Amino acid sequence: MKNGDEKPDLSAVSGAMDPLGINAAAIDVWRALLGAPQAVLETQTQFANAWLTLATRTLSRAASPQAEAPAVIDPAPGDNRWKHAAWSENPLFDSLKQGYLLATQAVLDGIDRAPDVDDETRTRVKFFAKQFCDAMSPTNFALLNPAVIEETVKTGGMNLQRGVVNALADMRENDGRVSLVDKTAFTVGVNVATSQGAVVFRNDLIELIQYTPSTPDVHATPLLIVPPWINKYYILDLQPKNSLIKYAVDNGIQTFVISWRNPDDALGHFGFDEYLTLGPLAAGEVARAITGSSTVNQIGYCIGGTLTSMELAYLAKTDPSKVNAVTFFAAQTDFSESGELRNFLPPAPKSSKAGEGAGLFPASSMADTFSMLRANDLIWNVAVNRYFMGKDAPAFDLLYWNSDATSMPGAMHAFYLENMYGKNALARGELSALGVKLDLRAIRNDVYSVAPIEDHIAPWRSVYKMTQIFSGQTRFRLGHSGHIAGVINPPASGKGQYWSNDTNPAKPDEWFAGADAHKGSWWPDWMAWLSQRSGKRVPAPKKLGNKKYPVLVPAPGTYVLEKA
Repeated sequence: MKNGDEKPDLSAVSGAMDPLGINAAAIDVWRALLGAPQAVLETQTQFANAWLTLATRTLSRAASPQAEAPAVIDPAPGDNRWKHAAWSENPLFDSLKQGYLLATQAVLDGIDRAPDVDDETRTRVKFFAKQFCDAMSPTNFALLNPAVIEETVKTGGMNLQRGVVNALADMRENDGRVSLVDKTAFTVGVNVATSQGAVVFRNDLIELIQYTPSTPDVHATPLLIVPPWINKYYILDLQPKNSLIKYAVDNGIQTFVISWRNPDDALGHFGFDEYLTLGPLAAGEVARAITGSSTVNQIGYCIGGTLTSMELAYLAKTDPSKVNAVTFFAAQTDFSESGELRNFLPPAPKSSKAGEGAGLFPASSMADTFSMLRANDLIWNVAVNRYFMGKDAPAFDLLYWNSDATSMPGAMHAFYLENMYGKNALARGELSALGVKLDLRAIRNDVYSVAPIEDHIAPWRSVYKMTQIFSGQTRFRLGHSGHIAGVINPPASGKGQYWSNDTNPAKPDEWFAGADAHKGSWWPDWMAWLSQRSGKRVPAPKKLGNKKYPVLVPAPGTYVLEKA
């Protein structure tokens, strides 16, 4: 500073305090509204009229409790906060609910009416405004929640006493985060991840598990599963009743799965090249050598599917015969409409230079991000049940897996955000891997792609874009539910549905308009498709591995047991 004339540069401080640029985006919207009083007036008038209608309705119901009156506003489909009967039957609680919903609607509508705000800024501000509104819901306050009031009267306040105990336990044992699941109810390899098999290969990044055949003969072409490394692989092998791995094995598919290592600081510099080389490329070589097949079929799930698409583009220019048919589960290749995760992008990502981002992106941050995508279900409702209702955390295999978090190399995380979400560089043909320019349009493999209709992580319309990029035959299926439940939907459950269409028009909504709905799981449809591409049946191997790649340890191996 010179003579007091120079002002300090606060940009670094601002960036540290607001790394996602939320405050700056909110200020942009606020300034736009200040310059558009008509838009503010329209929002206020709409809210005032709705509020007056609600007040009149409430007074009418209070005077005549049996009288029916149409709701001014209804909760969105799937909003489970208002299940208690009092939210509908009691005039005061009903009025409180609708008043809150009207206020939330007014906040979000006001942001929509702000002129001259770019779509990305508007979407980001709406997302975090909704997060604030969710936190302020009357369901999150004990004195305003009829379920809590009822439970307090019923138990004489013991629910609140148990809630204090639960809160102290979470502060002590879960870093202050609300516990989603009873972690003592499950042990990996004992009552989750129990399919029989063995680790037949290990390097610095993966263990490769080969599963024991359960049929006298098997298809000659093996299946290699590339799960996401932001979670543990056993989402595909939770319990025998919902294990996709067991389903594949029981259908005569020689099945291998990559179990990613939970990285430590020494692997913090790893990027997509290392994950490609030490992951599917290395695993494919081992699977082919053990089975004697010249090729493998492959599954890529979520970010594992993004890596698989990069591998296919790389092999298209080096040796396309190594991978045959490919299945994608909720995997994006074109990120131009990538969904709510974009809201967590820094406002101006820095270029990822060598060594930048070294270290780890912590598992807790990853878990918090995904929880915020479904805050009412995974944060607030859980907190109410645990701290106000005094309930124990449930013993649920899916939530146990969800809590078994993993870290990500910092370099990988930075590269992924910048080049996929920020620049959409993969779809634009602007990335290289192992010195080879990647062109997704050069991929000619047969592809089966499934996307859940309610997926907040990989929106189905975004996943659908691969049908317009790849040059081979792509069969697209739309499953029910979200990112996990839409994939882990075994036929025996009798639940869910999926949609099919034999054509892939340019626009996803055109695909859906012409699609047929089917009750139940898409797994049998996929298995019929995969079996046709898995070669002839041959006698099942009598032992796992081979001389070059002997059994190292029984499944589920050692990497999956490492904690972040």
